[in-house]
Amino acid sequence: MRLVLVLLAAFLLAPAPAHAQRGGSRNPKELIKQAERLYDQKKYLEAAALLEKANESLDDTRIIYNIARAYDQAGKETEAISYYEKYLTDGEDAQLRKRSRLSIDRLRLQKEKEQKAAAEAESERKRLRAENEEARKRAEAERVEARRTDEANQQRLKVAYEEAQASRKRMQVTSIALGGVALAGAGLGAFFGLQANGSRTAFNSATALDEKLAAKSATRSNALVADIGFGVGLVGAVAAVLLYPKEPVAKPGKVRLTSAPQGTGAGVEVSF
Repeated sequence: MRLVLVLLAAFLLAPAPAHAQRGGSRNPKELIKQAERLYDQKKYLEAAALLEKANESLDDTRIIYNIARAYDQAGKETEAISYYEKYLTDGEDAQLRKRSRLSIDRLRLQKEKEQKAAAEAESERKRLRAENEEARKRAEAERVEARRTDEANQQRLKVAYEEAQASRKRMQVTSIALGGVALAGAGLGAFFGLQANGSRTAFNSATALDEKLAAKSATRSNALVADIGFGVGLVGAVAAVLLYPKEPVAKPGKVRLTSAPQGTGAGVEVSF
């Protein structure tokens, strides 16, 4: 840009218009000098703004080219192309017109590449958003299914626990009943054992044959019934001991599905 501004040196040496001199800080010569300093400091947008102000007072198309160059360096393709095209329309310098045309082609190609890159980036963002949304929906569906499975497992465990409790109660009742049978059998055996012992005493003390035969028969009958009673009592006692539940039914633990590495299936965790 400095080379272009040098082309304006002759113009800057000319007297400034009266209205520009009265404008103080709007003196186009001073504005161009400030713009050149800003351009050298790589403050391209500030330089373009000052050149635009200078262009309002000066009738020289090279300022338009300089404005285009400043916007070009600032990365403002649209503004730069606009001023380059304006110079192609109004400018007279063949070299600058050629530069303007080349710059326009370069910037348009650059804009096309940027637009294409932006479109590809937007397409990629949409694809990623779609994938993320699909993954979110899939994860939500898996959570819902896991919750349903967990509820079903809890219900099955509850039913199994209630059935086990009922079975335990039935076994307790049966065991207690067998215990009662055992006591009854033992009592019956003890009673008839005493009767058999009394009949034997009667047999020993009897003097008549008929009395001895009757005492003998009673002794045998009572002893048989006593043996049966003791046998029933023994069997009932053993059965009652064997059938009585030794430990209470454990309450069901909480079952929940846990995530597992892909390809290994879902894990099941049980906590008590």
